[in-house]
Amino acid sequence: MAPPTDLPADQREGVRFALKLGRALHIYGASATRLEAVMTVLSNELGLRGHFMSMPTALLASFDLPGEDGFAHLFRLQRNELDFDKLTRLDQLWNGVVAGRMTPAEGLRAIDRIDEEPPLYGRALVIACFAISSGAASSFFGGGPDEMLLATVCGLMLGVFLTLAGSQRVLIGLHELLGAGLVSLTAVLLSRALGTGDVDVATLAGIIVLLPGFTLTTAVGELAQKNVVSGTARLAWSGLLLMMLGFGVLAGRRLGELLVGLPAATAAEAWPAWVQPVALMVAGITLGLLFQGQKRDLPWITLAVLLPYLGMKAGIDQLGPELGVFLGALIVGAGSNLYARVLDRPAMVTRLPGILILVPGSLGFLSITDLMEGDPLTGLRQGFQVLVTAFALVSGLLMSNAVVPPRKAL
Repeated sequence: MAPPTDLPADQREGVRFALKLGRALHIYGASATRLEAVMTVLSNELGLRGHFMSMPTALLASFDLPGEDGFAHLFRLQRNELDFDKLTRLDQLWNGVVAGRMTPAEGLRAIDRIDEEPPLYGRALVIACFAISSGAASSFFGGGPDEMLLATVCGLMLGVFLTLAGSQRVLIGLHELLGAGLVSLTAVLLSRALGTGDVDVATLAGIIVLLPGFTLTTAVGELAQKNVVSGTARLAWSGLLLMMLGFGVLAGRRLGELLVGLPAATAAEAWPAWVQPVALMVAGITLGLLFQGQKRDLPWITLAVLLPYLGMKAGIDQLGPELGVFLGALIVGAGSNLYARVLDRPAMVTRLPGILILVPGSLGFLSITDLMEGDPLTGLRQGFQVLVTAFALVSGLLMSNAVVPPRKAL
């Protein structure tokens, strides 16, 4: 739908720019609360009275235009790509139009160029990052050298599968289920072949990228900020995704057991104390590459992963698990807002990787697998812990906005 043709040219181009920018920001990872806020600021700066409602698969925008009863547009959006490079460039474009350095018409052409460009990093590097991030994550779950080897191979298999299956329409909705099954089967087969390694640790580390911890935290945050529709939808999707991952893991393990038998559990060899901080830095770099972060941002992303995790660990030791998570989230949020203020870039570039290290996705996955394996009491206890952890994270993030106010909505 085009804006009414009897509008002045500048307002017509302003409406078109706002609609296209909102769609692009939605696709490349902006949360509902922040997207609505940044679009409201943009419409006010352009002299438009805009109202916006963002949902996980849709964006509704309306404008109160002079001489018109109103103009509304609904985008139905299925694409969802976390791309920090394009998000950062869209943020710079937003700055340029709001500051008057660029007209909305020029902005429209720039959005098209950004949207049509290929990802910053190619498939081979992305697949390698899947493998490396899974291997590094194994140390967070108490794994040793054997578990790191298993997890690295599992992550490699997952990366290859997702890269090859991403464009197959017949597999839409099955990527997480089949990916978790492949990781679980690979962990069983490789552990059996090598005669060592903890299958549970390798499997959990192998699917770490698929766990919906960030989505769960975003859902609770949106609910806390009274964005009920989007928050409820994300919460429901997080629960469904956890169940799909749990079923995929159990199916893959059962198939591996039928093929070669389930390997005997072995105690993980302890790593030296310096390994985990190094693994955190490696995870920061690989997460930055997986999310297509610009090279200049990789050191900041690494720092955003390292400092909150160390702060959380220290907080857990001194204050308990809930306040430890709160402290980690406070460091992530305040540091990301400071990063955005000083460098004039989206806070999400550092906030998302930092939260991923803290989020309760692994606990949610464990609660689902406990329920499926016939241990409802443990599963429910783990599920309650997920919600407590999510609320601690959201509270820390909201408090961080009071400690270091964000530069702008995005």
